[in-house]
Amino acid sequence: MSSLRKNDSVTLSDFARSERIFDENGLWYFRTREGGQVGPFRYESEARQMLDSFVSEIKAKEAESAKPQKLHLRRNAIATIAEQVMTPAGFSH
Repeated sequence: MSSLRKNDSVTLSDFARSERIFDENGLWYFRTREGGQVGPFRYESEARQMLDSFVSEIKAKEAESAKPQKLHLRRNAIATIAEQVMTPAGFSH
């Protein structure tokens, strides 16, 4: 259960440092947002470094998926589409 109130602010690094990294039987792990755990690591510093890399990769993937995809059409496909749009329905040559 979180001890944060509605108006408290917390940064990703605060959460990563305080709640996501933990040790178990002398080995270090970090928790993912989805509830999984990654590890084991021999040292806390190694777990922190891997968590930072993990978060950076997730952010990069989210930023990439948020970019609008550019349509790539061939010229003849554009001409065909334009012809279909410009020809009145039911009009025959």
